[in-house]
Amino acid sequence: MTTTYSDMIVGVDNGISGGLCAISRCRGRIISKIVMPTLKRDGKSEIDLMAVKRWVNELNTEPCFVIEEPLRHAKSSQAVRSMAINFGKLLGACEMRMWEVNPITVREWQKEMLGTVPKGKTKEAALGVASSLCPDEDWTKSERAIIPHDGMIDAYLIAEYWRKKSAFSN
Repeated sequence: MTTTYSDMIVGVDNGISGGLCAISRCRGRIISKIVMPTLKRDGKSEIDLMAVKRWVNELNTEPCFVIEEPLRHAKSSQAVRSMAINFGKLLGACEMRMWEVNPITVREWQKEMLGTVPKGKTKEAALGVASSLCPDEDWTKSERAIIPHDGMIDAYLIAEYWRKKSAFSN
């Protein structure tokens, strides 16, 4: 994919319970974040690409997408299938719109952003890092929610990881 310069980085936690977070490339300020929009197809949940497109269009700038690659192993073959389908849908949609797209692995961004974390503690560590970088940010998915949304937190950290990485490579 041809690399172009974009003022906005969109981190994507790929998954049905994932999220998207757009940040400014210059300062890392959060522009917008959403829970991954989904729809049902043949009784199975998938990413709603039309909703993603509407969200990006509201941001009024060409994005650089950084999408978390699907895991090679998951709790079930259905989870692996779902993540692979959704990754492919997002990748294809970005390429069709000619948006810059950069796949990354979970290990790649977590190692840099979270450091060494005991097994089973990555969600807590991610919330801690995101809260320290953006102390006034509300990480819940709605006004009524009380539990921080892992997908939006991870999407933010993915975008921030890419912002830092691309700042050092320019």
